[in-house]
Amino acid sequence: MFSLSISYNIFDGEELLETSINSVRKIADHISVVYQTTSNFGVKNEKIEPYLKELQAKGLIDKLFLYEPDLIKSESGEVNWKSGTINELEKRQIGLKIAKANGYKIFMNMDADEVYDTKQLFDALSNFVIGDYDSSFCQMKSFYKLPTMELVPPETYYVPLFYRINKNSKLERIENKDYPVICDPTRRMKAGYVRIFNREEIEMYHYSYVRKDIESKVLNSSAQSNEKSKLQVRKH
Repeated sequence: MFSLSISYNIFDGEELLETSINSVRKIADHISVVYQTTSNFGVKNEKIEPYLKELQAKGLIDKLFLYEPDLIKSESGEVNWKSGTINELEKRQIGLKIAKANGYKIFMNMDADEVYDTKQLFDALSNFVIGDYDSSFCQMKSFYKLPTMELVPPETYYVPLFYRINKNSKLERIENKDYPVICDPTRRMKAGYVRIFNREEIEMYHYSYVRKDIESKVLNSSAQSNEKSKLQVRKH
């Protein structure tokens, strides 16, 4: 259709994945999932692999790739917070390599807690292709605890939508000052000719803290800022 390959990056929050995939499956030519059974901080999730294989059997996933994280440890044996961003970037790079190896021309990277309106996504992709853009971005609505609890005012940073790819394409650490928008540093490719969509055209629905296990989300997030951060989670 559009030669679009979507790659998911996942360790936990798998209860959100089927909903996310259903929002994009009709538009994607190919969907891969790069997953971990051990988090970037050494925590195990034994349930995720059987569940992903169920989704693959349903035809929702085309390719599964098991990623083994490289855990950077201090002399005391504690896992360094930098393990998060290093492994996240490598997982997203693997998703891009899968897309390139299968000959796809457009790449989109997603997490399990990201959902799109299917029509909006189709229209945005059509606009991207017709306009011959190299990269595109949109903003998001974020939800916490319940899928009906929206964060207001909305966050102002962006999420990458589509990148046009070739054999030399790669994800790389590009400084904020050298990039057209503020977005996840593990999801940046050279921007080129950019299309920035407004909220009326398309938004990503980000169910970032709508989880069965919020403790796992917080303690295994690659967004941890430094090794001295001691995050506490109180369950109600």
